[in-house]
Amino acid sequence: MTGKPHTDTLAGFTLSIAGFPDFYSRITALRFPVSVAEVLELRDLIHHSVDVYEEPPNIPQNREFRESLENAIQSFGIENPHHSERLLRILTMLRGMHYHHTIMSRNSEQALRRDQGENRARRRASLRYGVLSLLATAVLGAYWGIAAEAVLALKLGVLGGAVLAFIFIHSLPKYDADMERLTRELNDVLRKRVDMLNWRTLIHKLSLLLGYKQIQGIEVFRHEQADTPAASRYLH
Repeated sequence: MTGKPHTDTLAGFTLSIAGFPDFYSRITALRFPVSVAEVLELRDLIHHSVDVYEEPPNIPQNREFRESLENAIQSFGIENPHHSERLLRILTMLRGMHYHHTIMSRNSEQALRRDQGENRARRRASLRYGVLSLLATAVLGAYWGIAAEAVLALKLGVLGGAVLAFIFIHSLPKYDADMERLTRELNDVLRKRVDMLNWRTLIHKLSLLLGYKQIQGIEVFRHEQADTPAASRYLH
């Protein structure tokens, strides 16, 4: 994702599959009231994203999903048909993004674990060949020491063994550094993965955020004299 300085609007920006985990965490972690700037930012992002989102075909599984969400939306007391349909479309978009996010996350995990396995195998091989080269160098060196006259092949053998031992042993820190990097990337993939969507929380937070529902005692907006929010994290 790339950055953009914060403004009161994110018109023109859209949610991406890569940005879905951060968006989901941000929405589910909302604690009302929030600043007007943040409300406007999220509203612009959501509305623009859903306007350009291509809804999947009306297959039986999607019809069942929509019907179950329609019942959940109605149970939250959202009676305005336009608001209800709009929220349903937003939730359908998030479901599609979550589906692709899960696939991408699993694929990334498998690729990283495969790279870790290859790294371990190569490190073991380098260590084994390094030890063997050291042993060969030691044996040839000992023979050189007791030989009456060292032939050229023996000298080259000692030199070659030492060079190979250096190359194999010297490669071990690189494999260790690569493993640390792969482990960090894997942990990041697992940390960001959204295994399941909490639909009740999404409906509750989105309906309040978008103004589709009002609950007595809950103030959505926090009016501030000067808002200085951080740079937006949601990008194309």
